[in-house]
Amino acid sequence: MDIVLGVSMAPPSVRMVLVEGERAGGVTVDEDGFEVDADELAFPDQVVSAILGTQESARESGYRLASTGVTVANQLQAGQLRDALAGHRVENVMLVSAFLAAAALAQTVGGSVGYERTALMFIEPDGATLAVVDSSDGSIAEVQRVALPSDDTAAVGALTRLAAQAGRLSSRPDGLFVVGSGVNVGMVKPELDAASAIPVSVPEEPETALARGAALASAHAPLFDSSTSALAWARDPGTGVIDPDLVALGYAYQADYDATSGEYALAYSAVRDDTTDSGYLKLVDVDGYDGAVIEDDDGYSPGSGAHQFDDGRAVQRRRPFLLAGSGLAAFFVVGVSSLVVALAVSIRPTAADHPPPTGHIVVPTQQAPAPAPVPEPLPPAPPLPPAPPLAPARPFSPAPT
Repeated sequence: MDIVLGVSMAPPSVRMVLVEGERAGGVTVDEDGFEVDADELAFPDQVVSAILGTQESARESGYRLASTGVTVANQLQAGQLRDALAGHRVENVMLVSAFLAAAALAQTVGGSVGYERTALMFIEPDGATLAVVDSSDGSIAEVQRVALPSDDTAAVGALTRLAAQAGRLSSRPDGLFVVGSGVNVGMVKPELDAASAIPVSVPEEPETALARGAALASAHAPLFDSSTSALAWARDPGTGVIDPDLVALGYAYQADYDATSGEYALAYSAVRDDTTDSGYLKLVDVDGYDGAVIEDDDGYSPGSGAHQFDDGRAVQRRRPFLLAGSGLAAFFVVGVSSLVVALAVSIRPTAADHPPPTGHIVVPTQQAPAPAPVPEPLPPAPPLPPAPPLAPARPFSPAPT
């Protein structure tokens, strides 16, 4: 049976979800989350270790990890993760922006409820994006982005106006689907309901929504190839500048096996870094960036207007699965055992089709009794004495006549 892995990288938390089916259309097999420090250099390596551990777990359990989708919060993290994946030779991983992951989820949700087109509102701490997603092919149209003011009340007002505009779009969407990254969309949903003329819905599990969307985007990669061109219209209001995070992180191709002499597959690209036409979306250089890290106490940008949407809750671990936080040395053992348990109790009957292992894995706690001693062999019998020599026969004498 095939499974798909979705990962959402949004420090200080990383969310991971395993979805059943090659097209990620099944139930959620398991999910987990862990906290990270965005300033640590080991942050991308933790995500790579989680992906490698899941591949190992699936292979040993008789399952196939069909694809992996990873959402990244910014270009710096995308570059770090790309280098880490290439260094570990991890293949079949798709880097996808958080907006495209939300669009993939909106397409699936809209199609499941019978919508032909679904309006997507993607809310971030410093802005919101409105778009229309076609349920048949996943194409994205009428993309527009607004900045959220720093004042909380004004930010809510901007979101409600955007929700009201969703019902007046020329494509006539059937409903509005709201997804957040770093914000709690459940707190603002009542205001959006009151302002929108079309039904408003939010993900059932907002914490793992982007991770599941990344899994869907990687499982339907060809459908989202054309969607990246639509993001060129997502311009910043007032400046007309294209948002590099929306455009640059749109799509990643599979590794080219013939590009290296050793026939090893590289992650994303087997082309040298100095090649200008590699076939991959190029990361846009940020003007004016000098390498300094901007620190903020609350994790939001100075112009953020979504502070009130932050749920403020720490990531809770349900059970040790995929990644054990800082315990990377013990990660592979934890990932293998937990994935076997999670897949064994899946509601799908296909898990029972695999034959049980023939050997005993658990060592018995009671020592087996020692075998009975073997009796020593009897000493050999003494040799028989030699037989006495026969007496010589007397010579024959004829009788006297």
